[in-house]
Amino acid sequence: MLPEDELVGLIARAAGASRDVLVGIGDDAAVLRDGLVASTDVLVEGVHFDRSRLDARAIGARAAAANLSDLAAMGARPLCLLAAFGLPERFGEVEELAEGLASHGVPVAGGDLSRAPVLVVSVTALGRAERPVLRSGGRPGDLLAVTGPLGGQAASGYTLPVTPRLAEGAALASVATAMIDISDGIAADARRLAEASGVGALVRLADLPRALGASLEQAAAGGEDYELLAAVPPEAALPSWATVVGRLREQPGVVLVDAAGMPRTDLVGYDHFA
Repeated sequence: MLPEDELVGLIARAAGASRDVLVGIGDDAAVLRDGLVASTDVLVEGVHFDRSRLDARAIGARAAAANLSDLAAMGARPLCLLAAFGLPERFGEVEELAEGLASHGVPVAGGDLSRAPVLVVSVTALGRAERPVLRSGGRPGDLLAVTGPLGGQAASGYTLPVTPRLAEGAALASVATAMIDISDGIAADARRLAEASGVGALVRLADLPRALGASLEQAAAGGEDYELLAAVPPEAALPSWATVVGRLREQPGVVLVDAAGMPRTDLVGYDHFA
């Protein structure tokens, strides 16, 4: 099986185009005419969650948060969610699942139901942004800043509640040249932002804000933290909750360096198909 990013590229080449789709496959969300922004994610039991460790409400909340985090990375205001459930036999917590989806204050406007061998939750989030922030606008010299601590999910066994950084995304949208949500670890997502912008990046691992109990490796590559990574001009005024962890540069490639300035090539982030 090809790596995830290569599979996305194959799908993008086969997907077609429309004048109404201003930004298609390859960013955190699609951008349509009139500032409409759309994102979709699927959570599969045994791959993204363990039902013995997360109840139905927590699963629903996580599924919604993953999509709302994509909207946050575009600086978008959420409008509603659409959800499709694949339900295994004798699953009796549909109401709790739906309550979890709506727990972030964004209504569920419709969806679909099907029988499935394991629990599957697919969510689409719709939002609106006056100026959607893409992954592709970063420039050499821009600083890289994150919105909060990393590694908490990996340290907890991926059981912590997830909070989409919608307010933070809206605040950064006024200054950011590029932005991405950190779903697969900053090691992977800094590379995606840099490649989309046609630049390289340097990330200082010692500067990463770490969640309580998280190792440096978990903070860099653990994934599912759903904080935001933004590229901002060096003269931009950043909020106090934003932490600068590196910069974009002309040299190609993304380098993660430790406190001694040595590169950590073993930290690559999460890939579903690796």
